[in-house]
This record gives sequence, structure tokens and C-alpha cells, in this order.
Amino acid sequence: MSRNNDNTAKRKITFASLMANNKVLFAFSVVVAVVFWCLVSMSQTTEIERVFQNVKVTINMEESLPKNSGLEIFGNDEFFVDVSVKGLSYLVNDSAFSADNISVLASCSAVSAAGTYELPLSYSLKGVSEGIEIVNTSATSVKVTFDERVTKTFALTEDIEETEGYSLGEGLIRENPRLSTDSVEISGPSREVSKITAVKAHAVLSEELTSTVTLEAELIAESASGTLDFSYFTVKNADQIYITIPVNQVGTYKTAVDFIGLPQAYRGEGIEYTITPSEIEVSVLTGVGETQINDSNEILVGTVDFSQINNTTNRIVVENNQLLSEPVRFTVTVDMSSMQKRWLEIPVDLTDVKLPDGATVTSATVKSVQIIGPYQSVMKLDKSAAYAVPVFDKASYSSGTHKVPVKIVLRTLTDSWVYGTYTIDITVE
Repeated sequence: MSRNNDNTAKRKITFASLMANNKVLFAFSVVVAVVFWCLVSMSQTTEIERVFQNVKVTINMEESLPKNSGLEIFGNDEFFVDVSVKGLSYLVNDSAFSADNISVLASCSAVSAAGTYELPLSYSLKGVSEGIEIVNTSATSVKVTFDERVTKTFALTEDIEETEGYSLGEGLIRENPRLSTDSVEISGPSREVSKITAVKAHAVLSEELTSTVTLEAELIAESASGTLDFSYFTVKNADQIYITIPVNQVGTYKTAVDFIGLPQAYRGEGIEYTITPSEIEVSVLTGVGETQINDSNEILVGTVDFSQINNTTNRIVVENNQLLSEPVRFTVTVDMSSMQKRWLEIPVDLTDVKLPDGATVTSATVKSVQIIGPYQSVMKLDKSAAYAVPVFDKASYSSGTHKVPVKIVLRTLTDSWVYGTYTIDITVE
């Protein structure tokens, strides 16, 4: 019986019964805490390595020998290195410890003249306590070019490359290209600038050319031995260079003129006129904003100011020196003999006019202003039909009397116009 009782007692000792015993539970907790503390302590006091990538190199040019000698850095002036540090885990992995705590300096002490130098690098830690050290780096030096900056002006020439896809439209002529500027100022290292023998504006034609086109150009600097690296240079007087390639179409065109100051009543259907020669064979510039052809497919050879047209058969000569190799004189005939002329004395209106300093308008009216138009319109005119406004071409005039041009404004007439030009007198004290 006693043996069975002992077996029964042994079977009743379980983990749950042990945890119910406060003394056993306390002892178990102490053991677990000690083990956990040991594990944490070991992980935090273990030495580890950590790599910081792309740490920026500082090249301190202030108060340095190259700076005092007028030298600058050209080409690549930004360098980055990888740095490995070693230390206790809790220090190296601290969120406050970053690449900003690593200082990489390139020394310029050996730079005494223009040239390319291998600048030695020095590494150090800042803002950290003992327990971290630099153990490895990706570079011990950086290659830097020093030189004196010079600026020189170069003539610019165009360099147009034609690829396989390029063609010129049928019946078209490609004229000499035009550059947006004739020269450029290039600034850069003296040694590189002195190598430049030519500067070209390079553009590519890669498709069919059917009208005048403007291309963005890339600047290329050439030397006796080939193309130079343009990253060394800066262009001072042009952010972007353009090449315009004029495209002309050859044909025989009727001639026409534009009229300045055409009365409103005639703007819809225009006026009748003849022009001699009435047509010419010419090469006409194409392209938006460049065309010299009007909506009727006539070539515009010049302009005629309506203030030149009297109530007679007017013959006005227009000279054009751009269409052909030799200047051409065109005679424009406008028959206005059916119109009536009226002379009026027109008042001067100074309401919205700012007079020059010390100036006084001594003319109250403009006499003998010639107004031309249909009989029924001009015969009804009186002084209220128009007024004159002085046009000052400068802010101040010298002392004395001056004649100043005026603009004659018709108040209500839309089928009449002012013939000739007129002035008034002003006195400046």
C-alpha cells in the first residue's frame, strides 16, 4: 500500500503545480531574466561593421593656394566614396549616427599651378563618442583639374547633318541657313579654351523638309585634334542657339501690295488698283510667319500708306530689294478721281496728352486739312467731324519753337480719309 501511495505522489508533481508554488515561480523568473539580460547584453556589446555609401567629399577651396592663385575647379567637382565603420552594435546602429558624422576632406595643399592633381583624402568621425572607428574606404584620392578661367569670343558657324530620312520637297529650294547669333562668348579653363579652333552649331535634318524650319542647335567646340569636351565650358551670351533653314518655292506670281490706313468701309472688298509689273518669277519663302504670299496667292511686294492717296489717279512707286537679286521698282496705280476733297480747319485736342516739360502748344487748330471721300460724305463735314492729337517723339525739347506731327482722327466717317501729313507749333521755355 505504501508503494502505491508514493507513485501517486510522484504523478501529481506537474509544471502547473510548480508554477503554483511562489518560491519556484520566483526562482524561474530570475533565471529567465538573467538569460534574457545576457542575450541582450551580448548583442549590444558585440562589434559589427556598417557601410555608408555615397559619402560626399569636401574640397575646401577657401583660403587655399589654388584659390589665392586665381585657379578654379573644372570638369567633375563632386565626388562620393563608400566608408566602412566598426564599433559596438548599439553605437553603430544608433539612429543618430549617419553619414553626416563622417568627414571626407580632399587636400589642395599640393596644388601650385594649373593642371590635374590626385588630391589625397583624409577621413575622420565627428560628433560621436569613442567606440567607433573607420576601417575601410573605397578611395584614397580623387582626380581634380585646376585652371584659370578665361573668356573668349568665337565666330559661330552652322553644321547641319543630313540623315537617311532627310529629303527636300518637290519644287522647293533650300537656302543658306541663318543662325540666331553670329558669335558666342565661351568661358572655361585657360588650357582648354586655348585649344578651340572652331565653334559650330550642330543640328540634324532627319525627315522631309517642306517649309522653312527652325532647329535647336547643339554647340560643338573643335580643336586641331578633334572635338573637345564641352562640359568644361559655359556659354555666356546665349542660353540656346537656333538655326533657321529657309525653304523657298519657285514660281510665277501676281504682284500685290498692302494698304496702311485703309478706311473701314473698304476693308471687306478692298479697293481696285493695278501694279506694274503685274507678275514676277521669284523664289518665295515658305513657312508660318515667313510667307510673302497673301490669301489670293499673290506675292506682296510692299505697302502703300493711304495718306499718300489723293482724289486723282495716283501713281505710287514701291521699291523692293528682298525678292530678287536686284532691287525692283513697282508702280501702284490707284484711281480715286471719283472722290471729293474738302479742306477743313481741325481743332487740337489735348485732353489725354501729356506735354513735355516746359512745353506749351501754341496752335489751337490745324488749318487746311485735306479730307477725301465720297461727295455725299465729305460735303456734310464741319469742324466737329475730326480732331488733331500731337505726337511727341521725346520727353523733352530744347528751348524755342518746334513743329510736332499730329494725328488726325475722323470721328464718324468710315468711307473717307485724311490726305497728307500735318504739324502744329509748340513753344518750350
